[in-house]
Amino acid sequence: NIMELTIILVVLGLIFIVACVVGFIRWNARRITFWFSVKKLEINKSIEEYTELLLEENGLFDVKVKKCGFFSSLFVGNTYSLRKKTIRLSWFVARRSSPTTLATACQLVGLAKLHAEGVKGLKSIELFRWLSWLPVLLVPLAVIGLVVDFIAFEKVGMYTLIFSAIGLVLTLFTFILACVASRKTIKSYNEGEKIILGLGILNQEEENKIKKLYSAWKKLVIINVIYNSFATIFFILRVLFSSLKLFGRK
Repeated sequence: NIMELTIILVVLGLIFIVACVVGFIRWNARRITFWFSVKKLEINKSIEEYTELLLEENGLFDVKVKKCGFFSSLFVGNTYSLRKKTIRLSWFVARRSSPTTLATACQLVGLAKLHAEGVKGLKSIELFRWLSWLPVLLVPLAVIGLVVDFIAFEKVGMYTLIFSAIGLVLTLFTFILACVASRKTIKSYNEGEKIILGLGILNQEEENKIKKLYSAWKKLVIINVIYNSFATIFFILRVLFSSLKLFGRK
């Protein structure tokens, strides 16, 4: 079908373009991050201790700081728990005093500050962190539907459509969650930038680099949502086209 092929090629082309933009932004963010990671800050404190100091300065006395072990750093490192009111720092960030690790700590303090101020929707950040894998189920569910259709051999395509619809609902739910979480994440980056620039421990060049770092991080959040949206559209089109073909078979 020429129309089907054209739509798929257009979507794939858009995904490729967005992927290139994502790649460039990631490269730029990593370049700036590396520049700051190798530069040591003379603050006579570990980032773990400095985070506790920042919490006190912002009146967040009920928020705790916890340093994660090596393995727990892979899953919950550099996050803020709304329920436990705890900032969890990865072992690398907690032990090294650099502008990058300080920027990470300030963003988490900013998130804790937003939580204390009663900002709504912050739970979406935690939910998205744990549920971001749900779109992966789309293809396996479609395959399960095909297998059930093959076994039932009644209305070929019905179970494929049902299981694919479940996968699409999960994918769309994750996409909506990502949009909400990205807005709140950017808001925490803005708070973190205000905090770090208000410390008065960075020179003008370092402040400019910090602004570029936060800007790159925020752009990456937005571009990832755009990229995932195109990927979601592509999967939806593929499932719909496949389902329509299957429905035509008896």
